[in-house]
Amino acid sequence: MQSEHNEPNHQTWRSRTTQFLLGSLLGSFLILVPLSYFMYFTPEAVHLVHYMGSATFVLLCGTLSAVFGDRFLKLLSALFESMPGS
Repeated sequence: MQSEHNEPNHQTWRSRTTQFLLGSLLGSFLILVPLSYFMYFTPEAVHLVHYMGSATFVLLCGTLSAVFGDRFLKLLSALFESMPGS
C-alpha cells in the first residue's frame, strides 16, 4: 500500500518553484534582448511602461512554466534558440 505522496506525477512545491524560476530566467533573457537594443540605440524612448511590461512578461513566463511544467519550458527554450545570434 503506497502513500499518496510517493506518486511520480505529484509535483511538489520545490519542483514548481524550480520551474517558476527557470521560466522567469528564460523569460528575462527573452525580454532583455529587445530591451537592451532599445536602451542602446534610443535610450530616451524607453519609459517606465517598458520596464513594467518586461516585469509582467517575466512573471507571466514564470507562472506559465510553473503551471504547465516542462511543456512550456520546452516551448520557451525553442523560442529562445530560434532567435538570431551574432
